[in-house]
Amino acid sequence: MGFFPPGYKSAVESDKSSSEPNPKYFEFTNKYLKDGDTAQFRICGDFDSGHVVCGFQYFTMEGRIKRFPNYPENYLSDIGLTYQAKKEGGDEKDKPKYFLAFTAFSPDRDDFVCVTVTQKNLRIQIEEILAMEDYTDGPGPANFTITVKRKGTGKDTQWIVTPTLKKASAAFTKKWDEAKDSIWLPALYVSADPFAGKPAEAKLDGLPPMKRDELGADTEVATAGISKDW
Repeated sequence: MGFFPPGYKSAVESDKSSSEPNPKYFEFTNKYLKDGDTAQFRICGDFDSGHVVCGFQYFTMEGRIKRFPNYPENYLSDIGLTYQAKKEGGDEKDKPKYFLAFTAFSPDRDDFVCVTVTQKNLRIQIEEILAMEDYTDGPGPANFTITVKRKGTGKDTQWIVTPTLKKASAAFTKKWDEAKDSIWLPALYVSADPFAGKPAEAKLDGLPPMKRDELGADTEVATAGISKDW
């Protein structure tokens, strides 16, 4: 019998694994997508089913992420510094950023993942796709996939979202039906695991993601799933 329990990771292994992307999550950052790279998804589920959430997020001074369905109050003592302040040794506090998170199937990982979007330009493109006549969504998989391509780095980064009409197969729909109850994105609001399943007394927080129409009024965004047929 040894000192360390089964599955123990050495300090070197822990440092290495902490820098690797979590395969259950995807964000549009250097860690997940570099210049010239592309990623494909099929969004699944919607707000009512607990597979799409939005709100505000920030990193604490300790580097922990916190998410809220509404703009948080009294966050100044908790929120971390801006990127520039950390880089230059300053003391300027960051601000909460708006986010959209949805469940999607990633063919690269052959699994369902939680995709988080903070970039306004990306959200606009997704909203426009969901508003297109032939692109339908619902509580199940939608009838299209999206390919996101990154061009450039830093402030020069461009995101190009290309939709492809592609109805989900019966086999994929069954795959989603078997997996959907194990995913509950409102868990993000309490820093819990969204892949631990829907709580017995689960309730939805906040409001469905919104966008502005031509007259400037808030309208609900149809952020339901994008069926998949990979």
